[in-house]
Order: sequence, then C-alpha cells, then structure tokens
Amino acid sequence: MDSIFRKRNNRQKSWSIILSSGPDKPMKHLHFSQRAYIAAIAVLVAMPLTILALTVIIDLFNTSTGNLKALVSEKEMTIEEQKDQIEELQQEYFTLKEETRTVQQTIEEFKAFESRLSEMELEMPADMQGKDTEGSGGMEWPELGGAFVAQQGQNVAANLIEMKEEIPELMERFEETLERFLAYEEQLRTIPTFIPAEGRISSHFGNRKDPFTRWTAFHSGTDIAAPLNTPIYAAADGRVTLAGWHGGYGNTIKIDHYGTYETLYAHLNKIEVEHGDEVKKGDVIGRMGTTGRSTGVHLHYEIKRKGEYVDPYLYMTFHKRNGD
Repeated sequence: MDSIFRKRNNRQKSWSIILSSGPDKPMKHLHFSQRAYIAAIAVLVAMPLTILALTVIIDLFNTSTGNLKALVSEKEMTIEEQKDQIEELQQEYFTLKEETRTVQQTIEEFKAFESRLSEMELEMPADMQGKDTEGSGGMEWPELGGAFVAQQGQNVAANLIEMKEEIPELMERFEETLERFLAYEEQLRTIPTFIPAEGRISSHFGNRKDPFTRWTAFHSGTDIAAPLNTPIYAAADGRVTLAGWHGGYGNTIKIDHYGTYETLYAHLNKIEVEHGDEVKKGDVIGRMGTTGRSTGVHLHYEIKRKGEYVDPYLYMTFHKRNGD
C-alpha cells in the first residue's frame, strides 16, 4: 500500500480545459501539466522583455549608424575644406609668381634702358685743328667735318627725346607692379608657411593610435622630432597670446596671426617670448623639449584657420610643393 501511495503522489499535477461550442456539441478536453502551464506563463512574460530588448538594440544600432554617417560626412567636409585651402594657397602662389615675373620683366626693361644710355656718346666730337704740342699717340683718323658732327648731334638728340618719352610709362608700370608685389608679400607674412623647426615628422595630423592609451584618437597637429633645445620659429607674423604651462601640452606658445590664423607650439623646454610680444615670421620663440604629456623630445605644432584645425603639413610644404 505504501508503494501505491507513493506512486500516486509522484504523479504530476495537471489542469484540464473543457471546450464546447454548444449544448448539443461534443466537449473537448485539453489537459495541461503543471510544467507546461509554468512554461507558457514564462513565455508570455519573456516575450515582452525580448521585444523590449530587441527594440533597445535596434535603437542603439540606428544611433550608431547615424553617428557613423555624421562622422563620415564631417570627414568628407574636412577633406573638401583642405582641398579648398590647397587650391586657395596655390592660386595665391601663382598670383605672386605672376607678379614676380612682371617685376623682373620691368627690371630688365630698366636695365636695357640704362644700357642704351650708357652706350650713347653724349660729348660732341671736336675738330682736330692744328697739332697738339703735348705728347700724344694712337691711330691716325680722317678729319671729321662739320656736317658729320651736326648729324651725330641730331641723332643723339632724337634718341634722348625718344627715351625721355618712355620713362613716365615705364616708371608708372614699375611702381604699380612693385606696389602689388609688396602688398602680396605683406599678406603672405601672416600666413603660417614657415617651417617651425628642423627635424623629422614623427606623427601626422588626423586619426592615429594614442601613444599612451593605444586607442585610436584624433591628433590635432603635426609632431616634429629633433634634439633637445632645437630652435622653434614663429611660422608667421603675429602676437603672442599664450606663453606658459598649458596642461598636457606642457610649456606652450600660442600666436594669433591677426585674425585668420592661430598657431600653437607645445612641449617646449624653453619659452623665449612673453604674452603680448609681437613676433615676425622666422623669429626664434623657444626651444624644443618634452614637457607635459609627451613620450620624447619633439614639437607638437597646430594651426587653426578661422577657429578650425587644419593640417599643418599643407602649409609647411607650401613653398616646396610649388617649386620655390
């Protein structure tokens, strides 16, 4: 009897559902075990959670896709801006080259003009009347008559009048060309095309592996490696707006180039200018070092154009790329 009782207790509990479509219709019996019932309840509870999780995953995917598209669009815009900057710099260079050619041509015209003046004999030849009692020598030439002297005088006068008429136009062209050349040269002095230090480029502008974290990160400048205390030069005329410690940049100099451009020189060992100083293109402003967040002696060099980071290499190689 105990065995039979235990077997009855071990039987699983179950539920029955009776379905009927009418009083005269046969009834259908559906039997569910306790495990099946619990499983059905679990499925009903898990389904909304699964749907919610899938919704969250899809939203995250859409957000990541949107961010990626925005990043790609931003990079494409940056590339286009750099192309525009290159074209603008090349156009400015060609303009300067044309102005230089014009100045050289005008100078050559002045040289030719001067040569014509030098070759002319401005002293009238004198009649050789009688013999000189003083010692003399040389070849014997026919006596020059008065008609020959008069003709030579007329030729000299005509040449002088012709050249005198050429002088005002030539001077005006020369002055205009020189003014345009000087104006462009003055404008070029505030564009950072001077290489800020001698050395080798150890890291370029753009995305790279961070030397500390080894994660990909944006590098906002160009790194130039060289021995300790290598001179650092101002890349263009401007005013010093920062000369001191600047967080991870270490000893840093910032120069405002009167509106359009701003340059930054970081990790310096020595700073040789002060805040507010006026500097000229090519002036020594500091010495290379490894202060701040740095792995070795180098210059971290940045350029901003109208507040936006640009690739310094495009400006550092401007003259070289254009054959200067």
